[in-house]
Amino acid sequence: MGAFPTISRCALYILVTLATLHLTLAEITNCTFADTVNITDSQLLVNGSYNFEGLSVPPHLTGYYEYIELFGGTHEFVAKHLRGCVCQLKRCVKFCCHPRANMYRLTKNSRAQFDEQLNEELTYSPYLNITLHNSSRPQMHVVDEFVVQQGIPCDPGYMLMPHEWELFENGSVLRVTDQLLISRRDYCLDAYRIRDRFVLNPMNCDDRLKKSPNIMLNTIIMLISLPFLYATILIFWLIPELRNLHTKCLISYLLSLAIGNTLIITINLRKSDYVKAVCAAMGFIAYYFLSAVFFWLNVICFDMWQIFHGTKANLTQCKWINYYSLYGWGMPSVMTAITVILQYSDIPDELKSGIGVTHCWLKSNDWSAMLYFYGPCFLLIAINIVIFYVTVKRIYYIRKELDMLTQERDGLSRLRSQQNKYVLYFLLSSEFS
Repeated sequence: MGAFPTISRCALYILVTLATLHLTLAEITNCTFADTVNITDSQLLVNGSYNFEGLSVPPHLTGYYEYIELFGGTHEFVAKHLRGCVCQLKRCVKFCCHPRANMYRLTKNSRAQFDEQLNEELTYSPYLNITLHNSSRPQMHVVDEFVVQQGIPCDPGYMLMPHEWELFENGSVLRVTDQLLISRRDYCLDAYRIRDRFVLNPMNCDDRLKKSPNIMLNTIIMLISLPFLYATILIFWLIPELRNLHTKCLISYLLSLAIGNTLIITINLRKSDYVKAVCAAMGFIAYYFLSAVFFWLNVICFDMWQIFHGTKANLTQCKWINYYSLYGWGMPSVMTAITVILQYSDIPDELKSGIGVTHCWLKSNDWSAMLYFYGPCFLLIAINIVIFYVTVKRIYYIRKELDMLTQERDGLSRLRSQQNKYVLYFLLSSEFS
């Protein structure tokens, strides 16, 4: 009888051990992968818990995994390793690598690598504004006050600018541009050089891995229309009878549109990133030609207004085209020069165009795009609408006078006159738009 309690205790011990082993070998229940940390090198305590950076991780919050989870929930299979659901015990934040390691790439498109030797001190300020549940935003030391998870969710990714994101106490990041809340799984913090210092910013994946369907649709439409633009320019240029002042202005307008669209198509269709200098150069050249589109449209409107009002100065065609070119090509040059100077100045990032930073084109998430491009274009369009109204009014007046002089003609002539009038209105409307 005395042996029975001993056997019972042994059986109970074996059952507890097996249960603990089962919990340890299985993936952690009620814990997402994003809340886990690799604790393989942590100290095993007597009670079965693991000591991870001063935290006691109980057995039911540990488990073995044979994969890691990347951007969008995709799995990458790796060697079996022990993980703990540490983020249920303390708030976590995601770094691309060890906080004191340097991340680098051997070439532009090569995979990210890390220095094995850690820096003695942090090369950046670890203090970030953290949005708490009560909406306050105190500065916190992210390395000391958070558990640091490590891993790159995608490669390559791109950096969010300091004003484009907000970090919450649960480790998620709000992307201000589209109000998208990004979990720790889908970003990682790294120190990026901004001007003369290193700053912690998230490496983001979303926009570069999957382009917007609207962007791709617009790009395809532009690509289809591009050959017709170049063909129209070629026809106008090769036929001498068409080479008058108005046609030369129209060629400049179409050429600006064709070159600008070509660059935008090239930027949008490329799957990998350009070298930063090439990206910036393409962006600024596209900005120049697309700005010139609206200035040359303004020139065409002004030229037609002068023709119908009979106020055109007695200048040769050569002088007129020189004056128009000074305006049509000169104003975009001034705008582009200002944009380049301000982009590489010390003004706040919110006031810069953003060309060549994270994208090859203007950033459209704040007022900078309105300031540098859309604002001037809207102003020119408004001026063109006014000129269009005045010109159409003048045409209507001229037609009315002609009708009074030709009342004795038959109805067919009057019908043809009306048809010509509406055709002229249609062509004029199309050109002004």
